[in-house]
Amino acid sequence: MSDPLDQISKDRSARDRRDQQIAAARRSGLSYAAIGRMFKMSGDNVKDRIARLHQKERVHKSDNPFVKLTPQTLRLLQAQGLLTVEKVVDAYQKNELYGIRNFGTKRLREVEKWFPVKPANRP
Repeated sequence: MSDPLDQISKDRSARDRRDQQIAAARRSGLSYAAIGRMFKMSGDNVKDRIARLHQKERVHKSDNPFVKLTPQTLRLLQAQGLLTVEKVVDAYQKNELYGIRNFGTKRLREVEKWFPVKPANRP
């Protein structure tokens, strides 16, 4: 019996490979409808998958940490007026982020991952 997380990871990898193939087919000049027929999906689904793939690539290449945040974390920071990297880093260093409602460990880890801060040693 395989681990469910392994299966999820395999499924995600298979979707990523398929989306890469879809994008390659589009670059070669095929229409959305033709690609949809090849992959047994609608042309609109093909178009959406290509758009998401391009967005994912732009985010991956970006140096702006704000574009890499989840929408919830971004919304919480913006609501507090933390609109620049410097303000977020300053709030982090002053341990002010935990004072934001709904800003818990998961959100803090996200800030630590994308912003130039040194993660605090936590138990």
